[in-house]
Amino acid sequence: MSGLVSPDANLVDQPPSDVDNDTTDLIKNSAVPSGGQHPTFGRVSRLHYHHEAPIKRTLSEPYQCLIEKGQQYWETGVKPAFDGQSRFPTPNFGGVADPLQDSGWTSNVELKPLPKFWIDAFKAMQGKAPKGPVRQIYLDQSHDFENDHGPQVQGLHSKATSAQYHAQFIAESAAIIVSLSVSPRNKVSRRRVPPEEIPTKIPRMNRLSDLLWYTWQTERHHHHLESLRYFAVEGIINPDARDLIFEIFQSRRGTTDVPWKKRLTFDLTSDEGKALFACPNGIAVIWLLIHHAQVLGRREPRVTVFNGENKELGDRVCMIWDLIPCGQKGSFGAVETEAETGFVSRVE
Repeated sequence: MSGLVSPDANLVDQPPSDVDNDTTDLIKNSAVPSGGQHPTFGRVSRLHYHHEAPIKRTLSEPYQCLIEKGQQYWETGVKPAFDGQSRFPTPNFGGVADPLQDSGWTSNVELKPLPKFWIDAFKAMQGKAPKGPVRQIYLDQSHDFENDHGPQVQGLHSKATSAQYHAQFIAESAAIIVSLSVSPRNKVSRRRVPPEEIPTKIPRMNRLSDLLWYTWQTERHHHHLESLRYFAVEGIINPDARDLIFEIFQSRRGTTDVPWKKRLTFDLTSDEGKALFACPNGIAVIWLLIHHAQVLGRREPRVTVFNGENKELGDRVCMIWDLIPCGQKGSFGAVETEAETGFVSRVE
């Protein structure tokens, strides 16, 4: 493994992608930027991973780069936040009666039953499952808005992006389960808007982590916000995240069919844990920990990945982040130990 990236790097918005569960932030001035020069691999705009087994997958970023980015996110982003030294202040959406409405978002609620695999997961995590249906929140950026990202773009009238974030908020289980994540940045990028113009086309409140936290506050009536313990993603569709998870499944289980009973759990001392932390579906966890460290307190994250099955939707690739308060035990028992992945890389 090559040396870690510079601890002086800054976290900034990622260039727009053409995938659905888009990563919202990556590291600037990193030694391993997407599309740049990696000290070991060279140019990393496209890298193929070939496993010794028949399965072959393509990742848009090298697995090694994700490991290093995950390490850097933790060392230079999250850990300083725990000590009250974050360089990334909590977003402030004050000054308006309703920040969601101000940014063109609508919020609708529906009571829905949990799929069986989530019931099994909560029984394993807490010894019991939530009683009855849970609250499914539909956040849709369906209204035009006035852009106020700063003096350069203040006062611009912008069209609705049609972005969507859908999640289940389960207060009794201290959990959020994201089932759909299509960001404003992602939607606008599909309109072939030049990257430099994207900030003028997206609302001030646009990150998944910000909308989830705001909704968590509402659901908890601003009480016991520190109780948040589990952040889960159901039905991962981002191709980079899926390919990474499938590579992990293949190397650890010899198959991509890994049901709940054969789930894999990693902490951030493992390469898999670091890579999952930095993958598109781990970024929201990073920002929740950075922006709200003073409320949540010190956490020791572990991630569990598996294939769930929904009767209506079929197989669903899932991950659960157990945000373990410092000094407490994890919900899933022992983590996986280090193992050889068998990856052979080739740069194109």
